[in-house]
Amino acid sequence: MENKTNFNLFVLLMIGLFTIILQNSSIFAQNEDPNNPRTWKYFKILARTEDDSIFFLVQDDLGIDPKLESFNIIVNISDPNEQNQYVVIGADEFDPSATRAPFSQLSKKVQTGLINWAGTNKENLNPKKLDYASVFIDVIRQIKIKEFIAPPKKERAIRNTTAYINPYFTVFGWEPLGIPVKRSIGFTFGMGNKYSGPFESDEISAGFNMLGVNVSYVTRIRELNTHDLGSDSVENKPWKQYNAIFMPPRGLKLTYVIPLGNFLEVGVYSEIKETGVTPGGGPPLYVFRNKKDSTLMPNNIVTGSNLIAEFRYPFRMFGSTRTQFYVSYYMNETHIGLFTRESRLVGSVFDFRVNATLKKIRNFQLLVEIMVSDIAESFANNSFAVGPSIRLSKLDTGKFGLLSAFVNFRFKLGDYYDEREKK
Repeated sequence: MENKTNFNLFVLLMIGLFTIILQNSSIFAQNEDPNNPRTWKYFKILARTEDDSIFFLVQDDLGIDPKLESFNIIVNISDPNEQNQYVVIGADEFDPSATRAPFSQLSKKVQTGLINWAGTNKENLNPKKLDYASVFIDVIRQIKIKEFIAPPKKERAIRNTTAYINPYFTVFGWEPLGIPVKRSIGFTFGMGNKYSGPFESDEISAGFNMLGVNVSYVTRIRELNTHDLGSDSVENKPWKQYNAIFMPPRGLKLTYVIPLGNFLEVGVYSEIKETGVTPGGGPPLYVFRNKKDSTLMPNNIVTGSNLIAEFRYPFRMFGSTRTQFYVSYYMNETHIGLFTRESRLVGSVFDFRVNATLKKIRNFQLLVEIMVSDIAESFANNSFAVGPSIRLSKLDTGKFGLLSAFVNFRFKLGDYYDEREKK
């Protein structure tokens, strides 16, 4: 009898243990997999309407008008009680100006789309377990090769008539700001040129664009390339006053994007000469000599007429809104480079460019620049970016080294996109 009782107790214990294992297995099965974004219950997406229609539809469900082209969306469905599940449009879910609503307010299509989204722009907000290797490979684990390089999504990126449209204004260099009046008709404005960094070029341009043709009036602001600094005053500055480009007081620039797509632009720059005014940009107010052989450190002093040509290939890098690889001939210099706008990688949004100026008039120069966005609050989240910019070239000591180190700023002035590009 005692043996039977012991056996019954053993059976009950085994059943209880088996039940606990099953429960734990069930709980484990419901746990999030850090490597599978579709299982995440609390996450943030750096969304753009060009990524998928759900990022346009979610704004319809939440009554957001006018529509945003890029925004942060936070989803928290970790609580089993549906009344405690919510969605937030904004950089910070605790920001009082952010749009907050119950998750149930979204349509089933949008709910499913957000949960199943698996791009690199999706970030798990639940604490994750870290190991010793996380320091080195955590970022690499989240990179998806298919999102490293992808075709452009915006139609205007490949059309010659709308390629000028650009909502980004950068203080030093990059592409000029392009504001459309009606798709192929609009205005442009730029400081420096597309290939210059901080305090490298004194160029200022304002132009009109129509059907791929751009006519710009070009002048200069001398302070943009430290033109007014003496040789003694730059010894302790984070830049040097050589290997720069100096523009004439006035000029006209005419360019045309060949109507076979946005990959080849040709044009000409012509100086407007004035009676009694010395032609060209004029030499710098102060000269700098190589300390080893006393030769003059070079500058590109633009004069007369100059051909302009650029071959470029637009694409996307890490879900960027604007990326180009280019080879160009500008003011008698050859440039090879790449830039990307608003790339998204592991919860970060950044701009990046690298430009190599080949040796001809000036010494070989390498410009490297990165600007971080996603630092403001609420709907201003991606409205500006800031970051370091460095130029490397031959110094007056005869060695290759740091020519300048400064910061650059980018501002996004708006979202320019067509209704058909939203869906």
